[in-house]
Amino acid sequence: MSLDEDYPKAKRDARGRLRSLLEPDSALTERERQEIAMGLNILGDNARDLDEILDRLVNETHTPAEVGELLIAFQLTLGQVLGASDLVNGRLYDVGDRMKAVQLAGEAKS
Repeated sequence: MSLDEDYPKAKRDARGRLRSLLEPDSALTERERQEIAMGLNILGDNARDLDEILDRLVNETHTPAEVGELLIAFQLTLGQVLGASDLVNGRLYDVGDRMKAVQLAGEAKS
C-alpha cells in the first residue's frame, strides 16, 4: 500500500459534543449546529492528518517515491480541508461573538 492511501486516518466523532457546545447560541438552527459541528470535526481530523504527514516528511527517511506519496496525501487532505471549510466559513466569528455575549450576560446577572 502506498503512503498516500494511509489517509484520511484520523476519525474522531466529536459531532455530538460539538453540537451540545453550540446550544447556547439560540440564533443557530439545529441544522446549522449540525453543519458547524460536522465541519469542525472534519477540519480537526484533517488538521491532525496534515500535522502527521508533515511530521513524517520532516522526521522520517523516505525514498523519493515515498516523499511523492506523502505530498499527494498532503494535497488530498488539503482538498478535504477546503471542502469542509465551506461548512464553517465565516460563521465562526458570528457564533463566537454570540457565545461570548451569552457568557458576558451570565456574568452580568451574577
